[in-house]
Amino acid sequence: MLYLRLADHLRASCLALAPHSKMPSVRALAKEHQVNPSTVVAALKLLESEKVLYCRQGSGTYRAPHATLPLEHFEERRSAIDFTSGTPSPEYFPVADFKEAFNTVLDRDGGQAFAYPDPQGYSPLRQSIAKYLSSQGMNLAADNIHITSGAQQAIFLLGQLLLSPGDHVLMECPSYSGALQVFAAAGAKIIGVPLGYQGLRPKELAQTQKHSPRLIYTIPNFHNPTGVSYNHDARQTLIDYARRHSYYIIEDDHITELYYTGTRPRSLWQDAPDRVLYIKSFSKIFMPGLRLGFLVVPKELSAALSKAKQTVDLGSSGITQRALQLYLESNKWLQHLDTLRSVYGERASGLYAALKNHLKGEAVFHPLRGGMNSWVGLPTGTHVPSLLKSATEQGVSFTPGEQFNLPPYDYKNYLRLSIASTSLEQIDAGIAIIAASLARQSHQ
Repeated sequence: MLYLRLADHLRASCLALAPHSKMPSVRALAKEHQVNPSTVVAALKLLESEKVLYCRQGSGTYRAPHATLPLEHFEERRSAIDFTSGTPSPEYFPVADFKEAFNTVLDRDGGQAFAYPDPQGYSPLRQSIAKYLSSQGMNLAADNIHITSGAQQAIFLLGQLLLSPGDHVLMECPSYSGALQVFAAAGAKIIGVPLGYQGLRPKELAQTQKHSPRLIYTIPNFHNPTGVSYNHDARQTLIDYARRHSYYIIEDDHITELYYTGTRPRSLWQDAPDRVLYIKSFSKIFMPGLRLGFLVVPKELSAALSKAKQTVDLGSSGITQRALQLYLESNKWLQHLDTLRSVYGERASGLYAALKNHLKGEAVFHPLRGGMNSWVGLPTGTHVPSLLKSATEQGVSFTPGEQFNLPPYDYKNYLRLSIASTSLEQIDAGIAIIAASLARQSHQ
């Protein structure tokens, strides 16, 4: 209901204020949020019942001195301001378009839509993907594409195919924990390479080559969690090492379409199709529940990969592949990407403005050139678990940097902020709450 949404916003805003701060009048709030005064009154009464606000007869409404969110608020619903989500807000899922695609498939293919698919993937879908990639400067044949049940399965299949216990795997630091778990389960010895603002640090990358790595896992464009994109020199250095020492580069392209400056960044695969194993998921740019992604591998790995895929699940959902193929062939796909770039580009600018406004001089951060993640470095000695507890009590959640640790590197004074499921108003209010919590911790 409208008053509940307004209460969520007012809750986050007032919790960022000093105790006993006066709230705007009912009339002012109604005008600001373009709602009826009765809606504002209902929202304020709800916040009074939660002891977030208190009322002085004839004077107005004020921020309660010990305002927190009740425990049941967290047990029954997500945080009011969620900086942890990695997928787009559900309101931007193209549900109607995809429903139409499903209905078209059922009318056209009937029961055939439910038959076991080719383990490599539905051929027309692979052709549509090849066509799309070609439009982005990646010229390849459909035979090089293997459909998977999301990016995580693609990483798992490559781990099973390429690694034996004791093999060395290089990973960026910080790094995506899902890939770390796959390589650890395969018995690999994982070596971290620290990531700078322009890519892997050259000196540390050079030192790892003595271990004769079998592969390296990378997210070279809009990295998770840091948002970093490799520059030209970092890309070429990595490719040169991979060719010289005959190992593969796994390129996890999870969100390259969401670029906010210039044009879509170049993939590593374009410069080294012989050394790069390219993974793409539709989760971040489409709908996560589809659980569809794909792999691009050299010809010499294709047969073994198809066999490995067949032993895992006999092929990804056939009807979903058919529906996705229809959607990719429509202009609606490109329109959807344009919408996402517009929405999240605005949120990215809003996040950077909020960080500058509330945390300038207190934290290290950079503007988002693409993607959904901002990597924020807090002062040494900051106790991030306590900061998270304080923020959570006020309706704000974020991801501690230590969740992306890879020994011996430690990111305990960092946090990741995702704009995937936050509005512009929530972004500013949430950063204000984090900044206030940080200030209280530094004065304790």
